[in-house]
Amino acid sequence: MHKIPTSHLSYSFLIGFLTTLFLLQWWQQASYVLPTAVLLVLFVFFVILLHRRITAWYFIAAILGTLTAFASVARTTHVPTLRTVDTYATDEYITIHGEIVAEPDKRPMKTKYTIDVSNLITASGRTIPVVGKILATDHRQWPEYEYGDTVEVRGTLEKPDQIETFHYDRYLSRYDIYAVMYRAGLRPLNPNPNRSPYRLLFKIKSRFESQINRLYAEPHASFMAGLLTGSRRGIPENVLADFGTTGLTHIIAISGYNITIVIAMISGALFWLPLKWRFVPAILAIIAFTIFVGASAAVVRAAIMGILGLLALQCGRQYDVRLAILWTAFFMLAWNPKQLWYDAGFQLSFFAVLGLTELGPLLNRWFARVPSVLGIREALQMTCAAQIAAVPLIVFLFGRFSLVAPFANVLVAPFIPLAMLFGFAGTMLSFVAFFPGQLIAYLGWGCLEWIIQISKMLAEIPYASIDTPRMHGIVMGMYYVGLLILIWSSGKWKVRSGK
Repeated sequence: MHKIPTSHLSYSFLIGFLTTLFLLQWWQQASYVLPTAVLLVLFVFFVILLHRRITAWYFIAAILGTLTAFASVARTTHVPTLRTVDTYATDEYITIHGEIVAEPDKRPMKTKYTIDVSNLITASGRTIPVVGKILATDHRQWPEYEYGDTVEVRGTLEKPDQIETFHYDRYLSRYDIYAVMYRAGLRPLNPNPNRSPYRLLFKIKSRFESQINRLYAEPHASFMAGLLTGSRRGIPENVLADFGTTGLTHIIAISGYNITIVIAMISGALFWLPLKWRFVPAILAIIAFTIFVGASAAVVRAAIMGILGLLALQCGRQYDVRLAILWTAFFMLAWNPKQLWYDAGFQLSFFAVLGLTELGPLLNRWFARVPSVLGIREALQMTCAAQIAAVPLIVFLFGRFSLVAPFANVLVAPFIPLAMLFGFAGTMLSFVAFFPGQLIAYLGWGCLEWIIQISKMLAEIPYASIDTPRMHGIVMGMYYVGLLILIWSSGKWKVRSGK
């Protein structure tokens, strides 16, 4: 029998997992007894065929992927009981006790706290031990609370509703939140809060953002915080609108570029160590940075891909980008399948990165005559590749399409890393010597001003962005099938064999 490349088995497993997980969004259960039994019977059948049919290995891998998908959905499907807090979300005024278990979402007129509830006190004074999380919105914003604080929260407990076409309930379910208090009053309970590393990281992040606010005026302060920490709080609506019109919203979302910078910095600082000794510090730095900037889907994707790349380098194996992307999807979705169904950031992030890796090389001859000065050719080519892959999904989700996005990205791309470099260096130096730090930070301000003005100018062009009817799912599916056929026929899609 010929030896089967492990990469082929990986593709069988991952395709079985991702296909099953996609279909299970319409059939979410806490238990899948019958389909699991059927799959186990098929598994045994193909194991028996192993000595005769080499293809049995592929079916076994696909079945294992399917079983993993069933197990992931069953594990994360929420079932209300008398002990879950959302059972008592009946629009009544109640009191709860719990601990803040996520970074507070501070906004100009309110702060949102994710609270892990330990017990609930009804209006009649009855205390009920419960489990689960709620999202409490504090409009007073004083006193301020931090991650790890134990608090008492009073307010009307409700279940989140759909807001127009936005499924707010599904959005919150990604974080295992099924109840909300839109107007909550908080007071502290425990003077000795949880001293976990998360609390320290969030305090460092808050202090860093406060220093940015000392160095920059708005909207540059919020913009720089978005570039360096992933925070989008406080960015003026008109700036966000211009970014949305010109297709530049992605620049204030931490991505693989930032992870690459972290890896380069750690490797550079530890240049005197052998390569294998740099692996653990680099991994720890990536994890800390991911938590520091909020651990959004795009950041987690970039972090896992960076870790897989380092692992491949450590093991002396060739880094298969395509498999790395699929394994990244597997790890994220095995942990939280709802990201595939309800997280637009996750979906767009993966379509964009697949566009870069699969379509980017196909566009080489189309951009051969574009000048490569300041990375213009690469920026335009990569932007177009990402747009081709992601635009149908954008139209499907938002009913909007930016016609000036390629030009906007080319004009601002060279200034983004410069803004981050001068912004980070200036902020760090300002902790030691404020005036020299301010001088360096001012160079970053110039880069930010260029980006803001370019987005404003292009957004004013008639029909810079057009509203379109939401694309039908079948039409979108046909588009991506055609794209796969194009990639396959070009010879780009070749499964590498590996051991």
